[in-house]
Amino acid sequence: MATKFGSVWAQWVGWLGAENATFTHQVNPNNRSVTITSGITLRSAGNGWVEAGVFQIVSDGQFEEFDPPVPSISRDNVTQIVFMTRASGCWVRASHEITYWN
Repeated sequence: MATKFGSVWAQWVGWLGAENATFTHQVNPNNRSVTITSGITLRSAGNGWVEAGVFQIVSDGQFEEFDPPVPSISRDNVTQIVFMTRASGCWVRASHEITYWN
């Protein structure tokens, strides 16, 4: 049975002038089993909510891409995760939690 090794919480706050923003997380130590949950992204000026989630992941040496980004996912032997927030011309706040398993 897998046991929790640790967690990472990441947040990105900023102005999106161009469409879409990406944030890449390099998994260290490499080749961990992970569960990822992405928070909802709030747009500024009452513009509502936008998609946020896992856009790309490398696990077991295989590259996967998700369009639209998925809000949560579990994979083994992960080496890289790319998050994406889809918006433009507004301030956004995106949050992501990564749980590592042994």
